[in-house]
Amino acid sequence: MKSTILALLAFASMSAMAATATPSQSEDQFCADRDSSSFAKDLTKSSSNLMAFQNRGGLANGGVCWWHSRFQRNALYLTIYRPAEQKPTIKDAEKIIGKIRAGKDIVEIPGFSNFSEFSGAYRSLIQRELEKWQKSDGIVKFNWVIGLSGSNEVEAPKLKEMMDELYDYVEVQGNIAYQKLQIKGVTAHAWLVVDMKQVDGGYDLEIIDSNFQHQTTIYKYRDGMTSFNHYYYGNFVPYLERKGEMDQLTMAILKKCKPEEYKERKKKETANNNSNNEYSGS
Repeated sequence: MKSTILALLAFASMSAMAATATPSQSEDQFCADRDSSSFAKDLTKSSSNLMAFQNRGGLANGGVCWWHSRFQRNALYLTIYRPAEQKPTIKDAEKIIGKIRAGKDIVEIPGFSNFSEFSGAYRSLIQRELEKWQKSDGIVKFNWVIGLSGSNEVEAPKLKEMMDELYDYVEVQGNIAYQKLQIKGVTAHAWLVVDMKQVDGGYDLEIIDSNFQHQTTIYKYRDGMTSFNHYYYGNFVPYLERKGEMDQLTMAILKKCKPEEYKERKKKETANNNSNNEYSGS
């Protein structure tokens, strides 16, 4: 029964949904590529565009899955590669890694053709940055409490509502979704949902899991489920989070490629913020 309800299948992803994309190698190509909202998703069809190493290390050796996933998403959206140029020095590589983490600007990476090459060459620097990020979020910003919220099981109608919302976010709006996976107790994992396919009685989710990072895999949700289940994680519920970070990536691309649209969106954003401040009396 367990195997029929769920599965994280380690087979090649939904190749029919999109052809493998080639990483951008110039600013003009970067902007042309990102005219399609599916470009960053298409990059995930090849392991050459995914992190070269899996989730590991972290506080108490518990991993850095949240930050591994967020770093991966930032790299998919914001990087340009310059393979003909000289590889960065350690100091320059640290700056590049810091910019990818920040997720606010387009990042040029000299000396490499893709993200797997770059992350493999500087894995120790990236790991160190992920662990710094973890400590900053956990100790300074108290984001560790995110892992204490939510349940590892919900009513079936609620989970269906969450999956319908996720489908809209991923397929209709065209985003790569970051999800926190609430496991029993205070444990929480994370993955990225890059595509979804609507099928009879549910959805097939195409995901990047930092513990199996070399390729996307398929997870099957079916109506009536009250949780997801995996042989390693047990029962869990996936919660859509970090939407603000996805918005920031979109704005960074607009700022570079469509500055007028960027300005208009910033105006609306400022107006909305001012309106909210007036309403709250602040």
